[in-house]
Amino acid sequence: MRRLAFALVLALLIGLPGGWITAMLLTPMLWRLEPVLHMELAGHSGPSDWVFYIVWLVFVPSLFALFWWMMAERKPTRQGKRLT
Repeated sequence: MRRLAFALVLALLIGLPGGWITAMLLTPMLWRLEPVLHMELAGHSGPSDWVFYIVWLVFVPSLFALFWWMMAERKPTRQGKRLT
């Protein structure tokens, strides 16, 4: 349970600002996609709000899964080597 909470907190602390930076870096690509998709993806101040939400929806759970997997206990085998 402690690993789960730590992975969640770490994913939020890294994922929220990291997702914001990623969304801002996507702005030039979003401007190029606007005429193709015929919808407003980014304005003068950056991406639309829903673009931020989509990036966070992908970024934060992915980081959580990665951190939780990295913190998983490795069980030793009979020869004393760890399973991966």
